[in-house]
Amino acid sequence: MLIDLTNLGLECSEDWVPFPVTDMDLDYWATEEARNLTERYERDGKQADTARLKQSLKRAATDSRTRTPVGAFGWYLSGEHEVVAILEIDAILPDDTVPDVTLDWLAGCMRAGDFGEPDVRYVRLPLGEAVRIRENMAGERKWRFGARPVIRALTYGVRPPDTEGLLTMHVSWTEPVVDEPLEQIVDGIAGTLSL
Repeated sequence: MLIDLTNLGLECSEDWVPFPVTDMDLDYWATEEARNLTERYERDGKQADTARLKQSLKRAATDSRTRTPVGAFGWYLSGEHEVVAILEIDAILPDDTVPDVTLDWLAGCMRAGDFGEPDVRYVRLPLGEAVRIRENMAGERKWRFGARPVIRALTYGVRPPDTEGLLTMHVSWTEPVVDEPLEQIVDGIAGTLSL
């Protein structure tokens, strides 16, 4: 049986802002969500620039839509006007090119090798057997000259029992200062995935 995403769920803090993945008007959504973030930041005693938040939200959601995930979130920490991390949920289903989508297959695909071998661990989550892949890779140059940013990524591939295909949760960020706390947060979110 193929993975049924009808009742896909996960639990995360309010710092994770859900991005619209359908054809919703992004300008309207970003305006409303920026207001919500401004209220939360002020509640937390932090300054907020609603216009900057709106631009950041719209830019991050637009970028996420290019990958067509079934679910996406941006991690907005109080006081920060740019998204700190992006979380995307998707499913990889078997097809003619990959008739048997397995955890080993996913682990093999997720090896950019830009900064050595990724940290690959096979784990058990409440939803099923899983692979956890943590790696760093070179991002795209922002300018013609200059260094390429290091993209940090933590990916989970989960095979729910009695299904074909994998549910994936991919989180990416660029700030090394959040590596350890973010990995712990993502590990916790992975444990709440449900169908």
